[in-house]
Amino acid sequence: MALFVGLIDNSWISAAQAATKPTSIQPVQVTSLQKGKYFSVNRITFSGGVSFDEHIINGPPSPPPGYDFQRSATTLPKPDTAAGIKTLTVPAFNWVFGCSSVSAAMIAGYYDRNGYSNIYTGPTNGGVMPLNNSSWSSWSDGYTTYPNLPLAASHQGVDGRVGRGSIDDYWVQYDSPANDPYIANGWAQHTWGDAIGDYMKTSQSGYSNTDGSTKFYNFTKSADPLTCSFMADPRVNISSRDGTYGRKLFYEARGYTVTDCYNQSTDNIIAGGFSFAQFKAEIDAGRPVLLNLAGHSIVGVGYNDLNQTVYIHDTWDYQNHVMTWGSSYLGMQLLSVSIVNLAPVSPTMTDLTINGPSTLNERSTALYIATASWSDGSTSIVTPDWIEDSSYTTMSSNGVLTASSVPHDQTVTVMASYTNGEVTLTDTYSVTVLNTVHDAMPWLWLLLKD
Repeated sequence: MALFVGLIDNSWISAAQAATKPTSIQPVQVTSLQKGKYFSVNRITFSGGVSFDEHIINGPPSPPPGYDFQRSATTLPKPDTAAGIKTLTVPAFNWVFGCSSVSAAMIAGYYDRNGYSNIYTGPTNGGVMPLNNSSWSSWSDGYTTYPNLPLAASHQGVDGRVGRGSIDDYWVQYDSPANDPYIANGWAQHTWGDAIGDYMKTSQSGYSNTDGSTKFYNFTKSADPLTCSFMADPRVNISSRDGTYGRKLFYEARGYTVTDCYNQSTDNIIAGGFSFAQFKAEIDAGRPVLLNLAGHSIVGVGYNDLNQTVYIHDTWDYQNHVMTWGSSYLGMQLLSVSIVNLAPVSPTMTDLTINGPSTLNERSTALYIATASWSDGSTSIVTPDWIEDSSYTTMSSNGVLTASSVPHDQTVTVMASYTNGEVTLTDTYSVTVLNTVHDAMPWLWLLLKD
C-alpha cells in the first residue's frame, strides 16, 4: 500500500476540515489490525498521532448461516409521526459485484425514482429504476450464478449495452485477488458513466480491491465526520480509493450537485459519533442511509422509535428486515455511515395535457388549458404555444379558440407545445365546431341547399 503524509499534530483535523492547507508533513505508518474473509482493517497513522482506519468491506453474496430468525422478513409499516415511525420506499436489490455498490445502487435508484431522473437512463421500466433487479437476466462466472444490476455494475449485453462493462472488465470470482480481466487480457477498460460501483472502485484490483470488496475510511479516534473535501487533500490522498467519495463522483457525473459527503463512525463505536437521532433526521428528510457493518454494507430505509429500531435492506432479497441501532446484524457490528446528499433539483416535466370542451358552437369561443405534470408528482397550469389546424378557427396565445360560421360540423385539432429546460412536450385535442343553423332549423338548411 502506498504511504500517506500528514501534519505532525492533531490540529490537522480541524485545519483540513476548514479547508486550510497543512504546512508541515511527515510520513506515516500503515498497520494491519484485522484481516478476515468479509472484513479487514488497516490503520494509517501519522507521526503526530492522527490516524485513519481503512475498512475493507467484502460482504458475502449470500447471508451467513445461523441467523435465520434475525433475518425474518418484516412488513414495512406506514409512516406514523405520532408513533415515531418513518419509512421510505427504497428499491431492494439482490447481491452482485459487491454489497457496498449494491447498497449504493439502492439509494441511487431511490433518488432516480424521486426527482433525480438522470441517474438511471436505461431502457428498462421506461427509464425509471425498478424496485428490484428481477427485470434483468442472471449470469454465471463459472463458480456462482448472480443477477444483473446495471446501476451497480454494467455488463455487456445487458440493458442494451453493446461493449464491455464493469463485470466484463473487473470480475473474476468472489474474493479473487487476481488481476482484473482488462489488465490480464490487455484491453482498454470501459468508460465510466452509468454504474456507481465503477466510481466506488468496487472489485477493482487496480485499487487493491478483491472481487466484491470496497474501501471506506474513518478517523480512528475522532468522532468527527471524515469529509470528502478532507479525503481529497493531496496530503491525505485517500479520495481515489474511498467508496463514499466514489458515490460523490458518480452523482456529479450524472449532472447533480453533492452537498454533504462524509464517512463517520457511529456512536456505538466512538462517543459523539453518528447517532440514531441523526439517522432519523436523514430519513425524515427523505434520504436513505448507507450503513457499514463489520463485514457488510446495508441500507437504512426507516425507523421506529420503539427500541431504536432500524428498517433495512440487506442486499440478499427484496424484503425488509430490522436491526437495533448500535447493535449487530447477523453477527456483524454496526460501524459507520456513508453519507452523500444531493442538492435539490427542479422537478422535470413528464406530461402535458389539454383540457377544455370537446364541442364548440360556430360563432362562439371556448377556453382551453394546458396542465403540466412533474417528476415530483405535482401538476401546474402552464402557458404553451397554441396551434389549430382549421380555416374556420383561430387560437389566441392565452388558449381561447374562436370559431366562425361553418357550412357543416368541422373537426379541429388543437395542439399545445410547452418547453421547460431541455424538455419539450406536446399534446393534441380534438374539437368539433357545430353548425348550429343546420341543427336548429333543418328546413332552412334544406332550402339553402336547394
